[in-house]
Amino acid sequence: MWAFIDQLVQQGVEDFFIAPGSRSTPIALAISGHPKARTHLHFDERGLGFFGLGCALAKGKPAAIIVTSGTAVGNLLPAVMEAHHSSIPLLLITADRPSELRETSANQTTDQCKIFQNFVRLQFELGASMPQQSIRSKAAHAVYRSLHPHPGPVHINCPLREPLYPVAFDFMQGTPIAIETILTAICAPKELPSKGIILLGRTSETEEALSIAKRLGWPVFADILSSARISDSVCQIRHFDWLLNEAPRPDCILHFGERLTSKRLMEWIGAKPPTQYLHVSPHSHWCDPSHLLTGRIHATIGSTNFYSEIDPTWLALWKTLDKKIDEKLSDRNDHPFTETVAMKVLKEMPFDNWAIFLANSMPIREGDWFLFPKKAKGFFANRGLSGIDGNLATIAGLSIGLNAPVFAIVGDLTALHDLNSLALLKTLPIVLLISNNDGGGIFSHLPIASDPNFETLWGFSHGRSFEHAARLFDISYSFADDAATLTKAVSKALSEGQSHIIEMVTCRKINAVSHQKLREEVLC
Repeated sequence: MWAFIDQLVQQGVEDFFIAPGSRSTPIALAISGHPKARTHLHFDERGLGFFGLGCALAKGKPAAIIVTSGTAVGNLLPAVMEAHHSSIPLLLITADRPSELRETSANQTTDQCKIFQNFVRLQFELGASMPQQSIRSKAAHAVYRSLHPHPGPVHINCPLREPLYPVAFDFMQGTPIAIETILTAICAPKELPSKGIILLGRTSETEEALSIAKRLGWPVFADILSSARISDSVCQIRHFDWLLNEAPRPDCILHFGERLTSKRLMEWIGAKPPTQYLHVSPHSHWCDPSHLLTGRIHATIGSTNFYSEIDPTWLALWKTLDKKIDEKLSDRNDHPFTETVAMKVLKEMPFDNWAIFLANSMPIREGDWFLFPKKAKGFFANRGLSGIDGNLATIAGLSIGLNAPVFAIVGDLTALHDLNSLALLKTLPIVLLISNNDGGGIFSHLPIASDPNFETLWGFSHGRSFEHAARLFDISYSFADDAATLTKAVSKALSEGQSHIIEMVTCRKINAVSHQKLREEVLC
């Protein structure tokens, strides 16, 4: 195993995430014995997968995840699915029993080959008798395929024979195998209409996209995960989701990066699609959930060459509409305390060096609508499949990958779902704001909220507080139930920069009614 682990390191893999296990002993020993490998531990394999995913998301480099055989492997599936759909590079190194034990009722033995087959870029089995150079070549190829042509997970299954300990390694370090990738040269010039819109999803080329918008004189609808909203670009329309009722129709849409959070925006586009709708991405996967694209450009954003005649009235019109919505939202007297009010409080917080993580369901939506901090290190979320599993472990991995503090906003069910991973937060600079509305808050915004069985089947009122969970995992705790106590708790936690849980209590029904009223007032 030494040759394989060493070659992963030589190819640029830095972080190895390990869950305790017997069959994986030789792999763990090889990693612990490598002077350049960083090891991270978690006792829960499902959480471990998201732990590594968060680190890979932050770095844009593959993280290696190591588990023992059997159900430990199956527990990685949720993180593998998220990595597949979010284009996050992972190396799944799974220990296995010898192949002859399969289908014999041998203990802790199952067919692990192709267990992730629908969600990985590459899968292979590492034979114990393979020549060292073949092992090194396989390792280099695994790293390459996790990044090119479309980032994602790679599965390496490792049947290992006893004795598993002690293991003799020669500890000779190899050299990198050079692999070059050139996606594209500068694209040919492409003329576009003067009245267009840029949709900006998650991408590593935010500044390039904003530069193109400024050159074209087009408004930018930036998803919260693009992190563009912390830029001072004059082209951004912050409240685009709120002003679509009276918005003019574009002749062209340029979509950069991943899909956007706003469902309402896509419905607006679909009601009267523009003549041209182009998606630009360096990834090979198709991003067209509404089936509206008229063109696809497989290239980096910076290599594109768009131009048009500038209509100065076009962007000015959008800026006027945006200002009108901003004034309506600012003039409201927000009472009682709701999740919307909480976002207004957070908007004023000093997030200068903090990354912000938004869990799925209501936090990502409320953040997309209302959270515009003056500064932040960036916005993150698990939006590949928008699941509530593994979010706390992802946050921990994100902090490690960024080497920075993280402020995370999660719902109560999301926190309960990954409670084991609070163990990872203790030593990290993570402030976890848990919005506790006693159940599935997002369902209260849907038509099923009026169903007589709502509380039984969807609301899931649990009656739990997180104070005792914080105490169990030895994490500082604060409670907030209004704007003043939330302001005080967040300010204190940010200034201390240590692991902290803030439990914010609101009411599901009041949140939903208040939000509906807000929509009606602003959109009228």
